[in-house]
Amino acid sequence: MNSTLISLKQQLDPIADLIKDKNDVFYFDYPLHLNVGDLLIYHGTEQFFKDHHIHVRLKRCEFDIDINEIKQKITPNTTILLHGGGNFGDLYPQHQKIREAMIQHFPNNRIIVLPQTLYFKEQKNLEKSAALFNQHEDCYLLARDERTAESFKQFSSNVTLSPDMAHQLYGTLPTKQGNTGKQLYFLRKDIEASDVEKNILATLPSQANVQDWEDILTRLDSIVLALSWRISKFAHQQNWGWLKNLFHQFWFSYTKHIVNRVAKVFLQNDQVTTTRLHGHIFSCLLEIPNRVCDNAYGKNSGYAHLWTKNIDFVEIDKK
Repeated sequence: MNSTLISLKQQLDPIADLIKDKNDVFYFDYPLHLNVGDLLIYHGTEQFFKDHHIHVRLKRCEFDIDINEIKQKITPNTTILLHGGGNFGDLYPQHQKIREAMIQHFPNNRIIVLPQTLYFKEQKNLEKSAALFNQHEDCYLLARDERTAESFKQFSSNVTLSPDMAHQLYGTLPTKQGNTGKQLYFLRKDIEASDVEKNILATLPSQANVQDWEDILTRLDSIVLALSWRISKFAHQQNWGWLKNLFHQFWFSYTKHIVNRVAKVFLQNDQVTTTRLHGHIFSCLLEIPNRVCDNAYGKNSGYAHLWTKNIDFVEIDKK
């Protein structure tokens, strides 16, 4: 076992201490999409609940979250946990709206935003959101990097640095055994892709193994996701809490298979070069030597310099 990775997992422990009553917890905005980085965070969070004996009474995604249902089931002691990741800001407004709705509707409940990276394109959007958050007196914001922590101080006085929730998976996944002579270039192809990816691609031979999450996912995954959206939205329209709960069990199980499948793909390689934060974190969890390059706005280097630079098989790209 790697001592730095064990330490990163242990640094998540204080989150459990912030929860008022471990038998009275709500968890919102779990990812009903196929970004495997978010799925790793999701499964790390679920592993955290299991390891710390936290009973979550209500779990909802962006499509079946219902303020009225929450109001019926919430108690003064309920702690609200909001999914972590890299979507705090105005790049992914649907998730920010969920956080802001919780802040507005539940001013007397403790709210914890699990480890996030903040990025606002527009300063006015940051200021508007910060003004809302500041009205809540019991909100805890966990930041995955120092730049985010500094910005979070505009939102709350309760700001703490914390590694990503995916680190809770360390020790539950297979690790690299033996050599294959293969190398994976795991590069972004989405809205956060930048010149960094283009520059790396320009230096690679045509037969290089270049992939992103979408290349590992299958047509069946897309079909299951499309059906899942329909079921989730239908359960929401009907106000069927039992179906929402049943659906979550299915989605958790299905996405666990995805995580295991992606792990097998990564483990076929002796080295991973990546511009995805969770390409880096996943490689670390699997103990695969990896080189992390930055994304468009410095998320990866900020994270690696703070948390993972002391892992002996990690290289941070200097460019």
